[in-house]
Amino acid sequence: MRFCEILGQEDVKRQLCRSVQEGRIAHAQLFTGMSGVGKLALALAYAQYVACPHRTDSDSCGVCSSCMQYQKLQHPDLHFAFPIVKGDGGDVCDDFVDKWREMVLESSYFNGDDWSAKMGAETKQAMIYEKESSEILKKLSLKSFGNGYKVMIIWQAEKMNVSCANKLLKLLEEPPHKTLFLLISEHPDQLLSTILSRTQEVRVPRLSEEQIIDAL
Repeated sequence: MRFCEILGQEDVKRQLCRSVQEGRIAHAQLFTGMSGVGKLALALAYAQYVACPHRTDSDSCGVCSSCMQYQKLQHPDLHFAFPIVKGDGGDVCDDFVDKWREMVLESSYFNGDDWSAKMGAETKQAMIYEKESSEILKKLSLKSFGNGYKVMIIWQAEKMNVSCANKLLKLLEEPPHKTLFLLISEHPDQLLSTILSRTQEVRVPRLSEEQIIDAL
C-alpha cells in the first residue's frame, strides 16, 4: 500500500512521512478514528514507507523488492494480529492469515462485520485471545530481514482480552530492538489506560462528503 493510493488524509500522510524523515519513529503508535476513514490503509502505507530504501519525501517507491513484498502483504518483517473466532478454523491469527490477506488486498476499507463474514462467523464474537500475545512475542523476537524494522499491526486492538492486553503492555514497555507497533482502533476508550499512555496517537479524521463523492 502506498500513500498515493489512499483517499484523502493528506495531513496525516505528511505527519507520518515527516516522522520518518526526521528520525522520530515512535515504537508504538495508535491509529484512531471512525470506521471507513482509512486507518488500516495508512498503517500499511506507513510500514511500507519505513521499510522502503528508496522512499521520497511523500511516498515509498513502490517498485523495490521490499515494496513489492509489502504490497502482497508477504514481507517477512510484517506481522498481523486481529480478532478471530476460535474453533475448527484455528486458535491464533496465523491460522486465518490467508483469509486476512485476501480481505485486505480486496479492500482495506472494511469493518468488523465484513471480517466476521469472511471467517464465516457472522453470529459469533471475535476476539484477540491471550495466546496471541505469545505469538506476537515469538515473531518479534526473531531477527529482522535486512536489519530493518519488524512491524506488528494490531487491527481492532480494543478486541484484545485483558490477559492479552496485559502481556502486550510488557512488550510496549520493553520492545525488542527496531520494533514498530501499529495499533488500530475505532474505540480507544476500550483499551487499557496503561496501553494508551504508552502509545502515540495518530488521529485519522472523518472524510468529507466531497472526497467520498470524488472517490465513488
